[in-house]
Amino acid sequence: MPQFEYEAIDPDGQAQAGTVEADSRMLAAVKLRERGLHLQTLKEQRLGRLATDERPEDVEYSVFYPLSPVAPHRLAELYAQLAELLEAGVGIYEATESLQGRVDKRLARILEEISPQLSAGGELSELMARYPQIFPVHVRAMLSAGETSGNLDQACAAIAAHYDEEHQLHQKLRLPKIYYGLVLIFCILVPTFPWIISRGLSWYLHQLAVVLVPVIAGLIAMLLIGKVVLAMPHVKAVVDDIVFRLPWLAPFGMRAARARTLQTLYILTRAGVDLPVSVNLAGQAAGVRPMRAELRIAAARIREQIPVTQALADCRGLSDQVKGALATAEQTGLYEEALGRLTEAAVSERRNVINRLVIGSMLTFLAFTAVPVAIAVYFGYSAYVDAIMERFEEWMP
Repeated sequence: MPQFEYEAIDPDGQAQAGTVEADSRMLAAVKLRERGLHLQTLKEQRLGRLATDERPEDVEYSVFYPLSPVAPHRLAELYAQLAELLEAGVGIYEATESLQGRVDKRLARILEEISPQLSAGGELSELMARYPQIFPVHVRAMLSAGETSGNLDQACAAIAAHYDEEHQLHQKLRLPKIYYGLVLIFCILVPTFPWIISRGLSWYLHQLAVVLVPVIAGLIAMLLIGKVVLAMPHVKAVVDDIVFRLPWLAPFGMRAARARTLQTLYILTRAGVDLPVSVNLAGQAAGVRPMRAELRIAAARIREQIPVTQALADCRGLSDQVKGALATAEQTGLYEEALGRLTEAAVSERRNVINRLVIGSMLTFLAFTAVPVAIAVYFGYSAYVDAIMERFEEWMP
């Protein structure tokens, strides 16, 4: 059984060090907490090992996955049920075994593949690295935080809430997308339709088959190719950089990143995990490359005994309100209470932005479709007049 070297603080505030045997880091952390110890470090056993973008050799990756991803509500179901089972005291191996018949088929296959490693003491966050498209780095980082702190059930519940809100956003945007998509298609079909009057239905059907349908198919193909390209790791990294500098481009994404960061910090702080490790993992949980880099640097500064206020000063991903609250917590030592309030506020803000984003998206769709609609109406009317004029002599007595 693996040996874990630890440094911790006992209930009397005294520093302790020693070793503990456990099948995994998560179980080692649980054992220490059961003794009333507040964990500081677990040396040489990869404490707080970051979920990275590096892929293991047997990774499953498909360039076409973005065309048919696992739906957010399916992922929400997986993590919600996993959280309930873990909270009830069911082991991670038994939980994944029992969920194989209750979740999406692709997720069930993955759970079946990783179950043997889980039964041998493997950690969920590391095993999921084989499937980076379904379990992105920020999800694995939150799971790693749960394993490090012994609060994997709380981490799963937080992930489930995030995916549930993402599903709500997709549902609310679905009808506007369909409606405005149909509007654009009709804008392509309508301008030539009046020529049926003078040139006949056969001419229009030929025009439809030779010109209009290929144009529509080309636009759909461009959208699908765009989804694939934007999901590529290097392209996504560039998009992250742009969104980070222009947060109004993706208000839900940025607020979700901040909420995940604070939730991860809160989970780890409650368990007494070393602050540099907590900040480092929280940066990974953000899921935005610039925030990961900033918080990694901040963690290194904190480890060098630089005050938290100064270490976080250059972190643009955290608001001034968050930095101020953490500065106060540094003076009082009440990090857990401060992070609890900040986490609740960040989660509430993430939920409230959904309705604002839906309204803003509808107005944006309306603005973008107004121009093609106006052009279609103009050319449709012109075609109608020209068609009437072509047949005018035939209709005159």
